[in-house]
Amino acid sequence: MHHWLVLRFGALGDLCLLGWSLSALADRPDAAGRRVTLVTKAGFAPLAGHFHGVDKVIAFEGRGLADLGNLAGQLRAQRWHRVVDAHHVLRSHALLTLMGRRADARLAKDTTARLRLLAGDTANARLERTMVDRFDEALGLANAAAPPLPTAVRRPPLGSLGAAPNGAGPLGLAPGARWATKRWPERHWVALVEALAAAGESDLRIFLGPDERAWFAGSPLAAAAAAAGAVVVEGRSLVDVAGELARCRALATNDSGLLHLAETTGTPVLAFFGPTVRSFGYFPRLPRSRVLEHELDCRPCSRNGKRPCHRGDLACLESITPALAVQTLRAVGSPT
Repeated sequence: MHHWLVLRFGALGDLCLLGWSLSALADRPDAAGRRVTLVTKAGFAPLAGHFHGVDKVIAFEGRGLADLGNLAGQLRAQRWHRVVDAHHVLRSHALLTLMGRRADARLAKDTTARLRLLAGDTANARLERTMVDRFDEALGLANAAAPPLPTAVRRPPLGSLGAAPNGAGPLGLAPGARWATKRWPERHWVALVEALAAAGESDLRIFLGPDERAWFAGSPLAAAAAAAGAVVVEGRSLVDVAGELARCRALATNDSGLLHLAETTGTPVLAFFGPTVRSFGYFPRLPRSRVLEHELDCRPCSRNGKRPCHRGDLACLESITPALAVQTLRAVGSPT
């Protein structure tokens, strides 16, 4: 048995994108006899346990050096034939140091290229790579002898959770994102819900994370969702959320972790991109997925959308109309 150790603590979107590479690794002809153990945060461990190609998940509990020491002691008990640092942060470096083990491969984050893009330098070939390309490279999938599989023929990492029947299933809406500057305006979401209901879409799902519950309650969007008979999915485990996403025929979403979670189940998305861009490597992957964005000279304005809009009008997202979103979402959700 050939034992691999892969380190990736978070975040949700990155972990899901790593799942595409782990799935492809498992479907390689040389997969027999390979056993992959993934180390991730405790909150993500149950979800990661469902990834195709992951044989065992070890949950990292805590945050401090003592917690890393306990984890290192646990990992030292196993002989690892290959160790892949698929996070490449101080925490993963410290864990390997405490294990007395060097990584055989590390994720190339291309941070310098992204920072140069923010400064206006677009002439960098490394920015043509997606995050999955980078994970493929770290796992040894990207080489001339055996080029990596395209997404269209890869097995979705969470495909085992099921899928919506052909042309059936609800439409999902995920109005949240960690940073406010990455959120399509709430009044646009309201208009989208109302237009979908008027078009006869009677089965809608609103997906809320912990950060969305506070502002959603009592909001105009909550009122529109209630009037449309939409089911609100909140306070559920990530595995349950993934299962609900798998049953959707499409998901409208901001640039957020739910975008990538939906695609790992095989559900295509309509994604709204504002301060972030394709060159960061996080665009949707499925062939049926679509992105709506408005090209502006000020894009991108930050690596993750954390910075406030310096224009003050969030024009990159404000200019994406609900009418276009309705048309595109229904097309994404149609099998023809």
